[in-house]
Amino acid sequence: MHILTKVFIVFAAVLSLVLSVLTMAYAYNADSINSRYTDALQKAASAEAAAQAKTSAYADTSARQQEQIAALQGLLADVEARNADLVRENTTLVSEKQKAENRALAIENQIGDSLETTAAQAAVIDSMRQDNSKLRESELRLRTRSLELEDRLNDVASQNDVYQATVRALREQLAAAQRDAALAMSGASGAMGSDKPYEAAGPVIRGRVSRVSTDTASGEQIIEVDIGSNDRVAENMKLHVGRGTSQFVATLVVVRTDLQSAVARVALTNDGASVREGDLVVSRFSN
Repeated sequence: MHILTKVFIVFAAVLSLVLSVLTMAYAYNADSINSRYTDALQKAASAEAAAQAKTSAYADTSARQQEQIAALQGLLADVEARNADLVRENTTLVSEKQKAENRALAIENQIGDSLETTAAQAAVIDSMRQDNSKLRESELRLRTRSLELEDRLNDVASQNDVYQATVRALREQLAAAQRDAALAMSGASGAMGSDKPYEAAGPVIRGRVSRVSTDTASGEQIIEVDIGSNDRVAENMKLHVGRGTSQFVATLVVVRTDLQSAVARVALTNDGASVREGDLVVSRFSN
């Protein structure tokens, strides 16, 4: 046999042995690979299920997060809008503040001008007040003087009325005296006697009417006065009644006297006048 053939046979035997070994190894490895593959498939299925569960959970979480993001985006939009409003409001307030400060400054300037004007006006008003006070004082003095003159004029007019009434009474008394004198010269009755009314001489006697009554028998007024014989009042003395400062009321003739009082009858009255309690009684009128 050729050497080469032997070599090929040996080589073939070796290859057969190697192939047998490889076949045995392959068979063993195939079972192991199948087992591992099955385990791998199971693990892959488990991993896929876990992945799907995680994906579902992630989807839920993502949805919630998307909702939160949307809510936060809406809140952010509201905040941004509110911030824009606040910025505009702040701008408006700053502008209004500046305007207010400008107005305040203008008002302060006006107040300063007004204070100066007020001071000037106060000086003018004070001067006018002083002038008005002087004018009022002058007017008051003029009015007082006018009233005094008017009162004096009324007094003079009243005195004139009294003087005229007194003159009239004196004329009547003079006429009566002339008649009595004529009768006395002719020797007729009614000659001058002690019962003839007369004017008191000496200092003027003054008193007041204390009571006014009427004589039921004659109807004449009976006048009681608070002056009597202690005051030099006597029967048939004439007393004159006045009211106020110079008004003539009546002429009385004393019919009865006591120490501190007297009773008289009315001999002559001023037109429209009547004797009242409290009227002034004098023995004669004097200037």
